[in-house]
This record gives sequence, C-alpha cells and structure tokens, in this order.
Amino acid sequence: MDKELFNNDELFKKLGPCLNSKIKELKRNNIDYIKKEDIWNYLKRNKWKDSNPYLSEMVNDILYLDNTLLKDYVDGYIKDRDLERE
Repeated sequence: MDKELFNNDELFKKLGPCLNSKIKELKRNNIDYIKKEDIWNYLKRNKWKDSNPYLSEMVNDILYLDNTLLKDYVDGYIKDRDLERE
C-alpha cells in the first residue's frame, strides 16, 4: 500500500482529534499547560525526525507517548525560553 504524503499543516490537522485526546489525558493527570503544538514538536524532533511514518504509526506514537518524557521536554523548553529572555 502506498503512503499518502501530506505536508506538516495537513498532518497536524488530520491528527487533531488524536492530539486532542492526548491533551485530555494530560489534563486528567493534572498536566494542563501542554498544548497540541508541544506534542507535535516533541514527536517531530525526537521520534519522527529521521523517518516518514504511516499515519497510523503517528496516531500510535501520540496516544502512547510517555507523559513524563513529554512533560520534561516542555519544561526544558520553557526553562530555556525563559533564560533567553533574561
């Protein structure tokens, strides 16, 4: 089966419901400051950077992404951003 190619904006929109589901899970775990873009950027930089996964693999990566790894990534990003502002 051929892979259907999408640009980043199209993929982000297609994965929107899945990203929303992950956000709800994070909120249930009292992690309410992480945004869909944070999940997207984490996976693009750490999981998908050297690959071109199927859409189904991307859904799986989002849903089963370790919340602690994501939280550490976002916390580090926020800390780095705040240091740059000083």
